[in-house]
Amino acid sequence: MPGQFYDNALQTQHDAAAAALATAATFLTIGGPALLRGRILDVTIDVTTAITVADSSIDIGESGGDVDAQLAAWILAFTGSGIGDRLAPTRDDTTVALDQGVDIEPDVDTICASDGGATAGVGDVRVLVAWW
Repeated sequence: MPGQFYDNALQTQHDAAAAALATAATFLTIGGPALLRGRILDVTIDVTTAITVADSSIDIGESGGDVDAQLAAWILAFTGSGIGDRLAPTRDDTTVALDQGVDIEPDVDTICASDGGATAGVGDVRVLVAWW
């Protein structure tokens, strides 16, 4: 079987239903196929319980390492699946926008966690990854 290449990457979707945004905790661990490098292509959240009082964020990075991308989850007074808001990652000296590529090293777990900034808020989080 020929090896995978980025132009023929295997894509997988990783879901975290009802991810709590008011608690600082990991809600999703992404581990890829053995020996394959990954790239996070997209992250979305459908808010199911309003995010209140303060903004929260979803931090994405290597388990035990630095944050590679951060998805802002700002105060939202509405709820509902399928809202379609694509919340964009922020960029500063420790984070990278997804359009510049957030890579996952082979055989290393990547975690998605809430920073717990909001006093309430729940959403369904989806992460799309390409592996080659």
